[in-house]
Amino acid sequence: MVSAFPFATSRQAVRPGRVAVAPAVSGRAWSFGAFELELHADPLAQLVVRASGSNGVFRSPPGRAWLAAAQGSYRATGRAGHLRPVEKLDLRFRHQWLASVDEDTVDGRPALLLRGHLALEPDELKATARDGTAHVAYELRLVDIDGRRCGVEVDLLPPAGADGSCFAELLWEQPPSARVFGFGAQFTYLDMRGREVPILTAEQGVGRGAQPLTRYTEAFGGAGGDWWSTYAPVPGFVTTELCGLLLRNTEPMRFDLRRPGVGSARVYAAQLRALVYCADAPAELLELHTRATGRMPALPDWVHSGAIVGLQGGNEKVEQAVADLEAAGAKVAGVWLQDWVGNRQVPFGTRLWWDWQRDEERYPDWHGMRGRLARNGVRILTYVNPFLAPMTDRPGSKPGLFDAADAAGYFVKTATGETYLTDQGDFQAGLIDLSNPEARAWYLEVLAENLTESGASGWMADFGEGLPLDAHLASGTALAWHNHYPEAWAAFNHDLRARVAELSGGARGDYVTFFRSGFTRSPGNAGLFWLGDQCVTWDRFDGLASALTGLLSSGFSGFALNHGDVGGYTSTLSPLPVTVRTPELLARWGELMAFTPVLRSHEGNRPQHNAQVYSTAETRGAFARAARLHAQWVDLRRELMRQAAATGVPVVRHPWLQYPADAQCADLTGQFFLGPDLLVAPVLQAGASSVRAYLPAGSGTWRHRWTGAAYAAGAGAWVEVPAPVGQPGLFDREN
Repeated sequence: MVSAFPFATSRQAVRPGRVAVAPAVSGRAWSFGAFELELHADPLAQLVVRASGSNGVFRSPPGRAWLAAAQGSYRATGRAGHLRPVEKLDLRFRHQWLASVDEDTVDGRPALLLRGHLALEPDELKATARDGTAHVAYELRLVDIDGRRCGVEVDLLPPAGADGSCFAELLWEQPPSARVFGFGAQFTYLDMRGREVPILTAEQGVGRGAQPLTRYTEAFGGAGGDWWSTYAPVPGFVTTELCGLLLRNTEPMRFDLRRPGVGSARVYAAQLRALVYCADAPAELLELHTRATGRMPALPDWVHSGAIVGLQGGNEKVEQAVADLEAAGAKVAGVWLQDWVGNRQVPFGTRLWWDWQRDEERYPDWHGMRGRLARNGVRILTYVNPFLAPMTDRPGSKPGLFDAADAAGYFVKTATGETYLTDQGDFQAGLIDLSNPEARAWYLEVLAENLTESGASGWMADFGEGLPLDAHLASGTALAWHNHYPEAWAAFNHDLRARVAELSGGARGDYVTFFRSGFTRSPGNAGLFWLGDQCVTWDRFDGLASALTGLLSSGFSGFALNHGDVGGYTSTLSPLPVTVRTPELLARWGELMAFTPVLRSHEGNRPQHNAQVYSTAETRGAFARAARLHAQWVDLRRELMRQAAATGVPVVRHPWLQYPADAQCADLTGQFFLGPDLLVAPVLQAGASSVRAYLPAGSGTWRHRWTGAAYAAGAGAWVEVPAPVGQPGLFDREN
């Protein structure tokens, strides 16, 4: 009965157990609010929850259990945020007995209460004698949340004296033909059918399956990552059958979609909280989904006035780069200066001093520079994260913030009560305990004062995924807080924007914060997301192609406003495989990101080894073309942001979201839509001079932006068009 394995090497898909239903409830139906529960009779007993006029918002596997339990343990291995979950299951309670169904209420909402037990073996289903370990009792409540969404609330009641933690598992009927989209920002695959998906926020890794880079980075620092590694997982999905499921737990989870016809979700807790729903159209489905996640408001208007350029290096370099780019025709709305706190050189490349106080030596004329840029309509953005590092090696006389937080006990702790110093690869740092109200208030005020002094109009709110699972917090457990920390970090920055506005006399909605880490409820407080640290490569695992996958997948999960670093971030040098970005890669990445809410560049972890948007006439010209592309759809962008705020439908839309009636659209991975009338097919391969795009059935006639050639979609048509550098596949639908 014992199994122990990391998710990446799980050997078998979930195998549903048998189910038996007491005669008193078999074959009956109950109503609760706008929903109805049907219990079909043996021999293929099945639970079906229907909303008015639907085929079922939830259907259990016919003749199989819809609940299961396990006893065991869960942990994560790795360092510096590069995590791999490992579960050890000692007992599996796969077989289900349903004894009773009763009317109930939950917070005043109509509900049904189902009671029964889960057994180790099928012949124990109807047993009345309990030996203390053969059964796990359960209570399952079905709740009418709002007439459209049904809540599923499972509570396991483990036997007294049971060893190990008890984990709840929900199973459902999953039509094999239905595509499954979501699970947050996923970078390798869009359709998750046939896959096992861990839900654990973590560093995405370097390579993520691309070889030999992944093998080398794993050997040198355990940082290779896996295909499912992501900063921003979400425990939920939508399907092309127009159904959705979202777990509301924050504990780590595991979804298993590998067994034909059956899906399952295991929560590493004895309570499971889910929402299930169905709709008539994809947009309606996302509206229901984002009622739980929250929705992202439109960005401030100044963001639309040009690109945001990532720069480092001091006053002179910043102002010269802006002047050079504007001379090349690139309108600049802002400069993102992550090194406002100063840089340190480490083996990985250039890293920051994690102290969040302006470095007056690196930028001796900071406010003069800020004023000169502002006169040209250029704003400044900076950088913060929830860590503080000791400043023992830093020159200068400013007292470090780490010492103040450490003395006050504001960091997460070890089991012995000491500050938990987390390994950041090149140095150590303490993580602010956001479960501690005093620590949160202190950190918010410190950052607000320093950001106000800087005059910044926004900042990258980095990290959030690094809470160790063995840490001790002021309130709650690390297991429940690890995935929740990105949500708390987004909420913290929501309040931080308000405090900076209060101190500076500005408008709260005028500030932009962007995040890479996220979880279910992050969108409600985050201003903007970015895709994290892709490699400066072309591949679908961790390169340019993966950035497009991340944009499309996150859009199914409430991340309506997302973008990425133009050019990628991570480059590697010997003894690792040498990967540095080329002018062609930089240009093609700019063409892709020109059609996201924000066009923003990044120098990367090794600026001196990589082509930069400002470094040559060639790269400046390419970035200027991307900036002009971004400017051309500004009115549409504003409208799509308004729609996102109202409905949760993302700005960058997977083809199925826009044209669900064409079955071909569900399988497209290399193109997207901005509303119904603008089709973008970016170039994702080195050396390519043309690109293919699919015109959805019944969508009318499309005109190629660059040649003016018209193409009729008809019953659905593939077309190939020229795509030299500077001219991505771009089609306008004729109305």
